[in-house]
Amino acid sequence: MTTIQTIQTAQAHNYAANLKKHRQALHRIPELGRTLPKTKQYLLSVLEQLNCKMTFLCDSGICAFFDKGMKETTGFRADMDALPVEEANSCAYCSTHKGKMHACGHDGHMAMVLAFGEYIDKLDELPCNVLLIFQPAEETLGGAKEICESGILKRYNVTRIFGIHLWPFIEAGKLASKAGALMPKSAEINIGIHGKAAHGTAAYEGNDALYIATDYIRRIYVKHAQIPGAVPHFPSGTSDIPQAPPSSPEEKTIIHIGKMDSGYARNIVSDYAHLRGTVRAFSEKNFEKLITLLTDTLAETASDYRCEADFANSEGYPPVINEEKLYRQILPAVKSLACGYEEISQPLMISEDFSFYGQYVPAVFFLLGTGTSIPLHSTNFDFDEQILLSGFALYKALLSC
Repeated sequence: MTTIQTIQTAQAHNYAANLKKHRQALHRIPELGRTLPKTKQYLLSVLEQLNCKMTFLCDSGICAFFDKGMKETTGFRADMDALPVEEANSCAYCSTHKGKMHACGHDGHMAMVLAFGEYIDKLDELPCNVLLIFQPAEETLGGAKEICESGILKRYNVTRIFGIHLWPFIEAGKLASKAGALMPKSAEINIGIHGKAAHGTAAYEGNDALYIATDYIRRIYVKHAQIPGAVPHFPSGTSDIPQAPPSSPEEKTIIHIGKMDSGYARNIVSDYAHLRGTVRAFSEKNFEKLITLLTDTLAETASDYRCEADFANSEGYPPVINEEKLYRQILPAVKSLACGYEEISQPLMISEDFSFYGQYVPAVFFLLGTGTSIPLHSTNFDFDEQILLSGFALYKALLSC
């Protein structure tokens, strides 16, 4: 082995060790939303040793700018917040914060970008400046949007941005993505139906909000199922709801009611029903179609049962759309990585606020396989830190694309 090869091998070992150290340290201190003091403190303990200019946004957010004297800047984003989940693992680096856990891989996301910063700091020359974005409030709302609206991307002339999300259903260490639609727009829906209470022995004297709500759910599911691309609610052959033929993957849509609260007692007609659900679509046009279906059907149902009803939806996240030109530009370098690359044919149905960055600059988002098949947000979510080397290698390759 030559002297240069020996140095390169030692550097690879150093970054592997740093990736593991950072991930496990961050896993121990999960925090929620925008209030992430310990997470921010750990990141600063590393970043303050590097030659970068830091900007603090969104309460706990950190943007670290590495000035290499170039006109354009490439951005790399990591999300910081954890989930309100009690960890079930018994590893040495388990969460020390009761009821909080990095169950979605954000500890790994931060570790990759942080180690990448350590790597950038040692390079005197690069074809671009670099902006590392450590962003709070991905699991809630507001983090990415607030950072984009701050003007920092324009201030540092960020002309493209990249991000990675761990994904359990891909081979460990393998990367994946696709051009165009990758993840849908997602929003929460809240529905209220207001009936009239009565004793169950004289239900006709009331107006049963629980029954009305169940009828409303059936109506919207039937109507939605008639739209090509609607994701079915039941396995084939187990429901009497007719299903339209499938459409292109980018035309997939979801309407789902996951929670209903109604009634006071078993022998009382319910005078209220509260429904909570989600809608997802890969375009604003299809998203608005779903909202119209929901509100028109609610008005129709309320009229039929002579009751009052209300509807609200959150702004949600835009769809994650990988910019086609940028994706094609970087694809040869991505495919050449030793870890392997898979171009997926179907977009995912999960959502991600990385989508906001793509509304400001060309953006591409990647998946990094954990190979565990343990779903995101599970109490036993975990992975081998070796996979983070693939993300680290991807970020290095993207610098020169």
